[in-house]
Amino acid sequence: MLTETLTLALKEWAVVQRSLLEGHQIILLRKGGLIEETGDFDLRAHQFLLYPTYEHETERAGDLQPCFGQWLQEEEARKTDPGEIRIEAAAEVTDVIRVEDREKLLNLAPQHIWSPQFIHGRYDWEPYKPVFVLLLRAYSLPAPVVLPVERSYGGCRSWIELAAPISTLGAVPAVSDEFYARRRELTLKLLEKNSLWPSANFT
Repeated sequence: MLTETLTLALKEWAVVQRSLLEGHQIILLRKGGLIEETGDFDLRAHQFLLYPTYEHETERAGDLQPCFGQWLQEEEARKTDPGEIRIEAAAEVTDVIRVEDREKLLNLAPQHIWSPQFIHGRYDWEPYKPVFVLLLRAYSLPAPVVLPVERSYGGCRSWIELAAPISTLGAVPAVSDEFYARRRELTLKLLEKNSLWPSANFT
């Protein structure tokens, strides 16, 4: 269950947010830098809003599997005015997994939208830093919330503290409990990993 209000938001590509809300994927990738001060991985909370981003999406279309190019174009067309941001999703992390073998993620391609180019890029950039997979449930808020963009939201940061809390009452999970439990079990099996941080609800 989500808390009734949230102010913390994680920046993520709008097209990836769509994939989460469509139920196509239940994972995010992170590599160091979730806490900008040290460059180390740090998950500040297991529940948060999703802050959709669009920077570099069209230039990096090769980072998506070709069949999701239309999604990319459609999300670009949905962009708000530059001074506004539309918040329409929240997420709850159930597991954090460190994945040393990139082949495991390449073989997981049917469960996400990223291309081999993107996966290789994650591992080749600063190769001394580990790659983590976040398993999470996505929720659609009952109605999108359009907010003015504050100066503090800008820059190459992962986490945003919104100026005011957003209610999650009435948020609808992207997939059912049963579907998520099956996908989670399958993903852990394919990655051949145990969770570093399992949720009590899914162990």
